[in-house]
Amino acid sequence: MLHVPVMAKEVIENLPKNLDLVMDGTVWHGWHSRLILSNFKNTNLIAVDRDPNIIQIAKKNLEDYSDRVEFVNDSYKNLENILKDRKVDAILLDLWVNMEHFKDPKRWFSIKYDGPLDMRFDINQKKTALYVLKNYTPEQLENILAKYGDFKWPLLKNIVKAIISNRHKLSTTLTLKNILKQIWLSEKKIAVVFQVIRIETNNELEQLEEFLYKFQDYLNSWWRCLIITYHSIEDRLVKNRFKELDGKWFKNITKKVIFPAWEEIQKNKASRSAKLRIIEKFEVWRG
Repeated sequence: MLHVPVMAKEVIENLPKNLDLVMDGTVWHGWHSRLILSNFKNTNLIAVDRDPNIIQIAKKNLEDYSDRVEFVNDSYKNLENILKDRKVDAILLDLWVNMEHFKDPKRWFSIKYDGPLDMRFDINQKKTALYVLKNYTPEQLENILAKYGDFKWPLLKNIVKAIISNRHKLSTTLTLKNILKQIWLSEKKIAVVFQVIRIETNNELEQLEEFLYKFQDYLNSWWRCLIITYHSIEDRLVKNRFKELDGKWFKNITKKVIFPAWEEIQKNKASRSAKLRIIEKFEVWRG
C-alpha cells in the first residue's frame, strides 16, 4: 500500500526547483523521501532516522531510488556527523511519531497495548521510559509534566504522587495506566502523560533545539528548511527560531503557518494538528 505523506502538496510546492542534494531528517518509512525523489528526477537524498529498524523499512520502500539515496542511522541534530563537509539544498523534518512505534507493544508508545516501559526511538540508547518513571525526582517529574503536558496544580501534584508512591509496581504499560486510572485520570489525560514520558525519554525537544541552532551552517544559500510540527511546544520553538533568523541572512517564508487542507484532514486524521513552517537562506551565514 502506497502511503501519502502529511502535507505532500504543500511540501512539493515549497521546495526549490533544481534540487541537487536534500536531507530528510526524519525519514520514517520513506514516504516524504519517495515524494521528493519521484518529483525531482535529478535529486539525491540523505535519509536519516534514529531507529535502525525504521531505516530498514525505509530502504525497502525506497529501493526503486536506491542509486540516489544515502541512509544514515542517526539523530537529525547531528548534522556534523551526517553531512560532514557537505551542504544541502533543502532539509525536511516531519516531527510526527511513526505509527510503527505505536503498533509495537514492545516499544510502549501507546496506551492500548501492554508491554515494557521502553519508549525509545533509538533502541541503543540507555535511558528508557521506565528509568524516567523510577529515577526522576518528584521535582523533575513535575517539571516535565508541566512543560510538555501543560498539567497544572492540583492535578500535577496528584499524578506525581501516584507515580512516586507506586514505583515498586511499575513494570508495563498497563501498570502505569492502571495507577493513573486510580486517580480518576481520563483516557485522554493518560495519553498526554504517556506523550510527556516519551518526549523526555527521547530528549525530543532538546534534539529539535540543537538542530535549530545548527542547520544554517549546512544549508546552501538560496535554499530552504521545511519543518512539520504536531506539538505546540515544538511549533513554538520553530516559530521563535525562524523569527529570530528572519532578516539575518534568512527570510521567514511562513510568517503565517501553513495548515493541511480540509480534504487531507478528512482522509488522514493524524494530519489535523500538523503545522508547516519554512525558512529560506538568502546569504552566507556569518555566525
